[in-house]
Amino acid sequence: MKLTGKVALITGASKGIGRAIALEFAKAGASVLINYHSSRRKAEEVQKQAESYGVKARIYQADVSDSGQVREMYAFLDQEFGTIDILVNNAGFAKGSAVEEMSDELWDRMIRVHLYGTFYNCREAVKRMKVKKSGKIINISSDLGQLGCEAFSHYSAAKGGINAFTKSLARELAPEILVNAVAPSGTWTDILIPFGENYAEIEAQKYPLKRLAQPEEIAKSVLFLASDYANFYTGQILGPNGGVVMNG
Repeated sequence: MKLTGKVALITGASKGIGRAIALEFAKAGASVLINYHSSRRKAEEVQKQAESYGVKARIYQADVSDSGQVREMYAFLDQEFGTIDILVNNAGFAKGSAVEEMSDELWDRMIRVHLYGTFYNCREAVKRMKVKKSGKIINISSDLGQLGCEAFSHYSAAKGGINAFTKSLARELAPEILVNAVAPSGTWTDILIPFGENYAEIEAQKYPLKRLAQPEEIAKSVLFLASDYANFYTGQILGPNGGVVMNG
């Protein structure tokens, strides 16, 4: 699955699933713009490793929930790369709360980072992809966008919105621009740390495969959708979820 000569922007790519995606893309031959929010040192580490595969890699700090910062990031993209072939909307966070205790600020932040951030990046990428009459957009959703989860109604709502947005955009932009989503289940990243020492082991028992995913496993699904092997996929939600959601 080669991406030689392609340019990709991955949001939230300094760690976790985003980091794994950026490095898989670089290994496949794509030049990468690594977006990060606060972890500059980690973003620089990803950049250095990506460049070791012989591709161009740059980092850019932007809060994806701010449309002005997103526009400035795409101006930087234009200057440094001159084009975009692949957008991966990965930036996000997780923080649980019972609905009766949830603050306006937490609800708003969750929706803005995940759903608004996806929209803002798609809007800028599509402007450029339409000129080329080609492009691929891959949105990172979650199994919770289909299942829901107690104390994560805000997160589930944001991810469910991403699923619907993905399908709508796929219809709007076909046949030139392909839009799909990847909806992972629990994955071994820093996002699990606040949930406690035994959370991952307990959570894994809910899955037919009895384990959580590694970031690299999720990145392989994203790489597939970005490659020519997925040229007949649009409006689809791939589910690397260990069998916790079964479709079809």
